[in-house]
Amino acid sequence: MNEVFEFFPIFHVAFPLLIFELPLIKRKYEFNRFALIVGSLLPDIVDKPLLFMNLGSGRGISHTILFILISFMILHLIVKKKMNISVPFLLGMAFHLLLDLPEVPLFYPFIEYEYILIEDPFELWLNNLFNNPIVYLTEIAGFLILIFILINNRLFNSKDIINFLKRNTDLVTR
Repeated sequence: MNEVFEFFPIFHVAFPLLIFELPLIKRKYEFNRFALIVGSLLPDIVDKPLLFMNLGSGRGISHTILFILISFMILHLIVKKKMNISVPFLLGMAFHLLLDLPEVPLFYPFIEYEYILIEDPFELWLNNLFNNPIVYLTEIAGFLILIFILINNRLFNSKDIINFLKRNTDLVTR
């Protein structure tokens, strides 16, 4: 597997949030958007530092089905089986892997994948960020999605944004 270094943090956050803005989902399910965001970023939070420290690719660790299942189970137990936190976290990680396809070692360690060691990952990241239209257009799209979500939900101050991230405020508290 070639080690591609496409890092879309804004889009990785914006896309799952947009999916959860669909009225069918938004009005029916209670969920913690902060957990969704953390889940959507966690694979890269593990992967990228390992890569930047030249310790190899972290994709074999954090971009696998095994990793997302173990992470979900650990969080699920930590939050005392609160599904409105652990399920969005799991979905955020699943969206992340879907957005990174096909360069994802989904079944590692059960199936071996080959990785290319990148000599200077930071330089490659900067090069991709400024020279790869897919990277910067995706990040611009993610930014526009986040602006749409803020405006659509009338989130114009930090208190409203924090409440929005904690749970689905459209639902009546149970």
